[in-house]
Amino acid sequence: MSKSIKFISVILSVVFVFSSAFVAEAKSSAEAEKEKIEDRLEKSEKQLSALKKKKGSMEEYVKVLQGKITLLQDRVGSIEKQKAELQTEINAIEEKIKKTVVEIEESKKEIEAKQKDFEKIYEVYCQRLRAMYISGHVSTLEVLLDSDDMSSILTRAEMVKSVSAQDKSTLDKLMKKMKEIQKQKQVLQDKKTELDTDKENLNGRKTKLQESINEINESKSELKSEISECNAAIVELSKTSNSIMEKIDEDQDKIKQLEDEIKHASGGGTHNPGTGVLGYPTNYRSISAGYPNYPSGRYHGGVDFPCPVGSNVYASDSGTVVMVKYLNYSYGFHILINHGKGLSTLYAHNSKILVSVGQNVSKGQKIAESGQTGNATGPHCHFEVRLNGNRVNPMNYLR
Repeated sequence: MSKSIKFISVILSVVFVFSSAFVAEAKSSAEAEKEKIEDRLEKSEKQLSALKKKKGSMEEYVKVLQGKITLLQDRVGSIEKQKAELQTEINAIEEKIKKTVVEIEESKKEIEAKQKDFEKIYEVYCQRLRAMYISGHVSTLEVLLDSDDMSSILTRAEMVKSVSAQDKSTLDKLMKKMKEIQKQKQVLQDKKTELDTDKENLNGRKTKLQESINEINESKSELKSEISECNAAIVELSKTSNSIMEKIDEDQDKIKQLEDEIKHASGGGTHNPGTGVLGYPTNYRSISAGYPNYPSGRYHGGVDFPCPVGSNVYASDSGTVVMVKYLNYSYGFHILINHGKGLSTLYAHNSKILVSVGQNVSKGQKIAESGQTGNATGPHCHFEVRLNGNRVNPMNYLR
């Protein structure tokens, strides 16, 4: 093996050791995070069990159940993190195995080359022995013939004082080649042992990865069940308290994708900039849920204005329509208007949309009719104000 190959191997080994140590530390952190979540989940389970037996506690029950759902989502996230770390570690081990296999093949080739060199030198030495026999060096030949194996022959031959300088030189080459071959074979054996260890580690990591995947699926199934129960409780609570609430969406990946789209569409300028002073989106000014939380404590990113289905929904300021969506979840039928200078407004749960993407609208222009599409439990206009894509308090802009 050349010096450069050895140097690269050493560097790769050091890098792998440090990367493995880092992964182990990160994994330990993720495991600790998950244990904390499990403790909090256990407490919320006890609270829910007690609240089920208590009459007139629906609002508190929903609040605790929503908290549990958040914890379940966090648990899925922590396991996903463990899964990603395991996959990174698996990739590193697989890459190391590939390099080790290449090094083993290189070692085999080097051994074969050295073996051929040894055989050539040995053939030369045998010729010298025959020449010694013909010339009468019987004592030397007898010493050699008494030896049991090649190693003994070479050792005894080295001790024979009658050999010429040329014989000694040939013998030295043979001894050197033999040591090189033995050393290379040891390197090869070490590489094979290392390869077996890495393969064993790889199988262990893959087993843990599959366990994490199974745990994620189980947690998601539990999460889905809890969300269904919570949404049913939210609907029941909305009926009994005459309040309008928004149900929890089951598919968080779809919600994240939608949020990313809204943030992306919110940025940039517009050819129809607004004044920055916003008007109310409906003729109804009463608020059923404000920013940033419901009475239960659950996050609420906008302001809800209850109104009958079909009520007028107006553009709060001049701007350009940058998004129109017709969904059966989340915001339902909704509109996003860019007003320039990073300011945008969102109007959700409509029953009918009257504008299209790219259209310029004026402040106070009717853009939709209210409804309860998506995850709403009753008819209302969910109104959001965003600055550079991020939700801010609408009441700071409404006049």
